[in-house]
Amino acid sequence: MLHKCANPVCYVPFRSMHEGKLFLAETFPPDNKEAFTAPRRKLRHREHFWLCDACAAHFTLRLDTALRLITVPLEKRTPASFLKRAAALN
Repeated sequence: MLHKCANPVCYVPFRSMHEGKLFLAETFPPDNKEAFTAPRRKLRHREHFWLCDACAAHFTLRLDTALRLITVPLEKRTPASFLKRAAALN
């Protein structure tokens, strides 16, 4: 069950699916040695995480190398920088 914003420094309580941004992540038990030997489908857990409107405007959620969910700042792209990157790919 969702309780609050997934940003560790934000304490906005979850109230509605119509506010903020909802994420679905598949996680694995951290101390389970079978995680790499047993069928992974049996060990994974699906969890929902939520960022409030204010945090979702500046952050996204990602899994780090230890399979922990972390908040990551969104890359600020202006149309000009986006066009330069697109042109470089062609």
